[in-house]
Amino acid sequence: MQLALKNQAQEPSKSAKHHKNLDTLGKIKSINYAALFIDLAAIIVFAIIFILMLNAIKIPLTTNEMEQPEAVLEQYYRVAGFVYSAQTVNLVVTIMAIFLIISISAFVVNFKHIRSLDLYDYHRWEAGNRYVHAFMSLLTLNFSSFVVKLIGADLLMRYAEGMNTFEWLKMTFNQKREKMRINRERKHDHVPTEEELLIRKRVRVQTFVKILRYTFTYIFLLLVAIFIIIPFYWMILTSLKTYTESKASDPSFWVAFRETQWVNWKFVFKNLNFGLYIRNTLLVSVLSTAGTLITTVFAAFAFSRIDFKGREALFSLLLMTMMIPGEIYMITNYLTVSQVGFGWIGRDYPPAGFFAAMIVPFMTSVYYIFFLRQTFRQIPDTLYKAAKIDGCSDFKFLWRVMIPIAAPTIITITILSLLGTWNAYIWPKLITTPGLYGEKAKNYWLISVALRETSFVLEMGGDPLPMYNLQIAASTIVTVPLLIVFLALKKYIIRGVGRSGTKG
Repeated sequence: MQLALKNQAQEPSKSAKHHKNLDTLGKIKSINYAALFIDLAAIIVFAIIFILMLNAIKIPLTTNEMEQPEAVLEQYYRVAGFVYSAQTVNLVVTIMAIFLIISISAFVVNFKHIRSLDLYDYHRWEAGNRYVHAFMSLLTLNFSSFVVKLIGADLLMRYAEGMNTFEWLKMTFNQKREKMRINRERKHDHVPTEEELLIRKRVRVQTFVKILRYTFTYIFLLLVAIFIIIPFYWMILTSLKTYTESKASDPSFWVAFRETQWVNWKFVFKNLNFGLYIRNTLLVSVLSTAGTLITTVFAAFAFSRIDFKGREALFSLLLMTMMIPGEIYMITNYLTVSQVGFGWIGRDYPPAGFFAAMIVPFMTSVYYIFFLRQTFRQIPDTLYKAAKIDGCSDFKFLWRVMIPIAAPTIITITILSLLGTWNAYIWPKLITTPGLYGEKAKNYWLISVALRETSFVLEMGGDPLPMYNLQIAASTIVTVPLLIVFLALKKYIIRGVGRSGTKG
């Protein structure tokens, strides 16, 4: 009887403690999302400052004036009612660019991490992770996020260990000290045997080898990372140098933030029309990729699920076309889109024809059809047969079953198609040649064509001198979007290739 009464008395206390833990967990989640909101607000503020300062920078009218832009431009700019020197504007733009890179990367990583947390993930190691994120906020001088994340980390430690961080550190330190004292007493009172000495020696050797192996592994990985990053760093650095610095025989590996030349980027974007070329490339890439996805999905479904006479023979014939060089297709494609065929391109023809000529011929890909077909074939036939028995149409089965399962492969195809269109050169160059279709054809250039055809030279009366800083600034503007897309979606590429490479 007394035991029953004791259990009944303990049950309310356990229930209250459980509700208290749930309330604490709810506060932790709210603080995490509040920190995310603050980080997002900081990104918006950094972006606004970056855009305002960059727009304030004036640019020369001609390429020759870019040899010494400071000689022809104003030394002071007015931004939002305040006057700043040109060096201060360059300093702020550079700092904001660095802050944006750090804050956007940290926000994406933090957002994905918080969304992936389960109930059992809220422990002291996660609290330590929160502290690391808090101190990383100081890299962008985001003190509000720093304080909020510190509060969240301390609350998480209280939830996981029942004490705050300082109390836990003090307890851990005391436990370590007590353990060391006990070990010293045991060592003093106990004489080790030969077997114990041998075991200790083996443990020390194994520990040393393990530390040595990990040290060399991380040093090697660090060197490889530096080797990969250096070309990209050098590209950005050169794009922010003056013409004189870019052609120096003893180049500098660093440029002071006040001396960065953001005028190079702005001159390339506006005066050399790279803003127009990027818009053209985005239009062609998006529409071409959308068409490629539609034709690829339907063709892959037909070749993997629908039984019709000659299916395998037709698919083999399509695979054989992959052996034909792409340059041969260009002859027939050119005749098709020119005045001999559809008449889409020609001198003084409307823009729609030129864009259609760059989009329509490449809205199908045998390689992507084969790629997606392999993924579709991994899905059991029993699903398709069961769906047909239940009266499900082919389109409904494709939309509700096949596409969701094959989503990683489809995303991979999307990325590869975008990259292929972004880097396309021969075909866009062929149908936008100014010698054939007039100077107006330059308005339809893609960035790959513009990079090779734009004159990045300095006319000095003799031989033209290449302006490497402008050329590399244009290359950087072209490369950065691709790098962002790849880093953001690289896991889908790896997952899609892995899924399509296996059968069963």
